[in-house]
Amino acid sequence: MMFLVLLCVTGCGDYQKINERSQIIGVGVDAVPGRNDVLAFTLQIPNLEKPTSQSMNLGTSGRQGGESQPYKNFYVEATSLQSALARAQTTYDKSFFLGNMETIVFQSQLSEQAVMRVTEQMMRDESLDKLAVVVASPSSARSVLEANTSSPPATYIESMWTRSIPQRGFTAPTRLWEFWRDAELIGREPHMPLVETLDDGVKVGGTLAFQGYRPVWALSPDDTVFYNLLAHDIHALALNIPDGDKSFDIKNTSSRSSFYVTDDHGMLTLHDSIQVNADLASSEGLGQRPTTNAESERYEDVIESYVRENALNVLKRLQENQTDIVGFGFWYMIKHPKAAMLVRDQWSDMFRHARLDVQVHCTISREGNLI
Repeated sequence: MMFLVLLCVTGCGDYQKINERSQIIGVGVDAVPGRNDVLAFTLQIPNLEKPTSQSMNLGTSGRQGGESQPYKNFYVEATSLQSALARAQTTYDKSFFLGNMETIVFQSQLSEQAVMRVTEQMMRDESLDKLAVVVASPSSARSVLEANTSSPPATYIESMWTRSIPQRGFTAPTRLWEFWRDAELIGREPHMPLVETLDDGVKVGGTLAFQGYRPVWALSPDDTVFYNLLAHDIHALALNIPDGDKSFDIKNTSSRSSFYVTDDHGMLTLHDSIQVNADLASSEGLGQRPTTNAESERYEDVIESYVRENALNVLKRLQENQTDIVGFGFWYMIKHPKAAMLVRDQWSDMFRHARLDVQVHCTISREGNLI
């Protein structure tokens, strides 16, 4: 009997502690014009309370007319995330915690020092979830976390990569710990997926490439497809393949890639081998007659040439910007440990002047199609 009483007392205490806390699920980081030492933080929590029409600058945001929304935002200018949390806490009656962080939004125009400072602060915080998705926005991070979405924007954005949604070829998702790892790693540069706001929600697509913590240049959604083919795997993607003045479509596209570096008397060559598997969705004849085996083989050749040409173009632009987000330098360092310092100090230049070799093999299937 005494055990049951103690169990009930403990449970009530745990419930009370939980009820006194509020999870920060999203953080946005924007620059403050004219202030290099201060950043503008947007802190997002899920809205579990009754809607209110009141809105404060250092409190909760609201839509016009007091319309209910699934989140609350706090806006604070501070020198660090912890300082921002402390100031925001003065306007809310529940204790903030960071263990359920879902999305971190960086303004893409942030300086190298700002990105590094915030990233290191988050990595040092033992309570913050390092599996949070990190994204960049060409507009303000605040506008992304104010987007008109069915669930809190931080939750909505994270779910774009945690579910089996066939759009991953157009984005390259990154977790907080992965971004920090690549920023500190020798031979591989970090990247973030790009997010933009729409009138009725948000849109993901494209990639922001970095040198260390410095944003350098953005890949378009289409360029990101070929970056993913070079560096990652893609699944369930549909693509239109141009063929002269005609085109055809493939679906259920998946890929595997492997890359390595060879050294011929100091002249490096970056090799990348891409395997593409897909189903034929529509032929150039628009389904007016069955597709022959010879035509299918020709389509495979067209896909191989198309992928190789565009993958090479993306690699060349990565070289021009000295942003090895594929990881050739890391591979080279692992295979040549004695060259670690050389890769650390000179890889950007070595990468820029290396020769390129991209090989593509494609297999398309007509199984289950009427063509």
